[in-house]
Parts: sequence; structure tokens; C-alpha cells
Amino acid sequence: MITWLLFGAWVFYFLYGNSTLSFGKVLDVLTGMLFNILIFYFNWYVLIPKYLARNRILLYAAAVLTTLLAIAVVRAPLDFFVFEEYNREMTALYSYERIVQYMMGGLVLIFISSALKVTSNYIRNERRNKELETQKLTAELAFLKSQVNPHFLFNTLNNIYSLAYKQHPETPDAIMKLSLLMRYMLYESNDTLVSLEKEVDHINNFIDLQKLRLREQTSIKFNIQGNLEGKQIAPMLLMTLVENAFKHGLVSKNEIGIILNLVVLDDSLLFSTINNTSQHKRREFGGIGLENLQRRLNLLYSKRHELTSEEKEGTFYATLKLYFKPTNKIKL
Repeated sequence: MITWLLFGAWVFYFLYGNSTLSFGKVLDVLTGMLFNILIFYFNWYVLIPKYLARNRILLYAAAVLTTLLAIAVVRAPLDFFVFEEYNREMTALYSYERIVQYMMGGLVLIFISSALKVTSNYIRNERRNKELETQKLTAELAFLKSQVNPHFLFNTLNNIYSLAYKQHPETPDAIMKLSLLMRYMLYESNDTLVSLEKEVDHINNFIDLQKLRLREQTSIKFNIQGNLEGKQIAPMLLMTLVENAFKHGLVSKNEIGIILNLVVLDDSLLFSTINNTSQHKRREFGGIGLENLQRRLNLLYSKRHELTSEEKEGTFYATLKLYFKPTNKIKL
């Protein structure tokens, strides 16, 4: 409304700025404004949705010309008879100059209306698409997390069942460790980001739980270099590699065990796992775990990660390089 009032004031100044103010002059400008508003919104709400939005370009052009011509036919008698005092330069009712003047002014309004409509539709569609994409990514991440948690719980319960079946004296400790792990998964991993220190503590708890079911000579090493303080990552990313290492790494009599290496730099981290493989498990290695991890990395750390894996002479190597977000926030 304010825009139209400012536009009307400009038109009045342009037409009658150097003459004495009168009711007739104001009525002349207001009448012209009503026709302009009619053209603007008729194009906005009728012509564009019906023709232009459906790519009916020729029909749209014809409809625009027909509308402007109809407006000129209706407006000409009004200006000629009612506002004759202010339109003396055009003596004929339907003079060529009068019709062209009306239609050219209407074309300007059509152009402005169409440009604003197309722009507003584009912005609205972009906003809607972004919201839909955000909802899609959120739903997909929730689904991927739901795949991680049952998979992890299933493996851990199998381990505790094995201890309980053997009436191992450290079964209560295993249950306590599982409680700590589940607390982290239920309350911490739902956050978009967690501190790297908590993620490492979670890995250590997992390793301690795994050690309860392994023979003492089994070699498990977790080497950490760098400062963990102040660093944040998406939860449960490193755990996928750790789980796979334990699932597939303790299969050889001449095993090298499991080696986990974490190197933390200012802007990135490098996490690697080294473990044995066996011939009959080569095809199934990774499975949903690594596919899940790769998908989550693509969603959360697009172009900010490098995940590689290689099997060589019975040993499997997996490496994840992750670049921290500059703002320590992940935008979905």
C-alpha cells in the first residue's frame, strides 16, 4: 500500500507538479492509479498463473494485449469526458496516441508485475526446496543413526551373553560398561555435534568391554596424538571403524591384533584402523557399517572428509581424514 501511495504521489508531481492543486486533478490521478492497480494484480493473480506459469507464452502475450486494449477502451471515455480539462491535447475519444499511451503505461506495469511475481515465486520455491531438503536430510540422518544403534547393541549383547554363559566373574563389569555406552548413545549421540573427548571416552569404554571377552594375549592398541580439547565432531562416526575392526580383526592365529591411531590437528583429525582379515570374511567385510558411515559423511561433511580402505596380504587398513568445520557447527 505504501508503495502505491508513493507511486501515486510521484505521478501527481510528474503531471501536475507545476500547477495549482485541485480536486479534479487528484481525482484524475486516483482514477489512473485504480486502473494501474487493476492491471498489476490482474496480471499477478490471473494471467501469470493461468498462462505464463504454464509456459503458454503466446497465449500470455495475447491475453496481455487484450487486457491492455480493454482497459484503454474503458478508460478513454472517462478521461475524455470527465477529465477533459486535463486532457485537451488529445481531442479524439479513441485517438491512436491515447490508446498507445494507455497500453505503453500498462506494459510497464505488466513487466514490473511479472518480474516481481517470478522473483517472489523463485524465492518461495527455493525456500521451500531448502526446507524440504533439510527435512529429508534430518530424516535420513535419523534413519542412519537408527541403523547404527541396533547394530552396535546387537554385537555388544552377544559379547555379554558369551560372558554370562561362561559365568565369567566380570560379567557385572561388562553390564556396567554397556550401561555407560548406552547412556552415551541415547543422550549424547542425538546431538548434532559432540566433543571429541567424549567420543574418545566412548571408544575406550567399548574397547574395555571387548577386552573382557578376549584372551589376555590379544593385542589392542589405541594411540592418540594431539590435543582433543575444544574439538567437536558428529557422534558415532569413528565408532563404525572401531566396530568393524573388532568384528573382522580377531580371526587369525598369527594375528597382529587391532591397532587404532588417532592424530588430532588444529583443523582436522586422522583416524585409522589396522586389523587382520580372513579369507572367508573378505566378501562380507564392511557391510552396512561402512556404507552407513560413507553416507553419513556425505551428508554431514560433504567435501570435508576422505575415507579410504584397503586389504593387503591379510591385513585391512581403513583411514578417515575429517576436516573440522570452521564454526564448529554442521548445517543440515
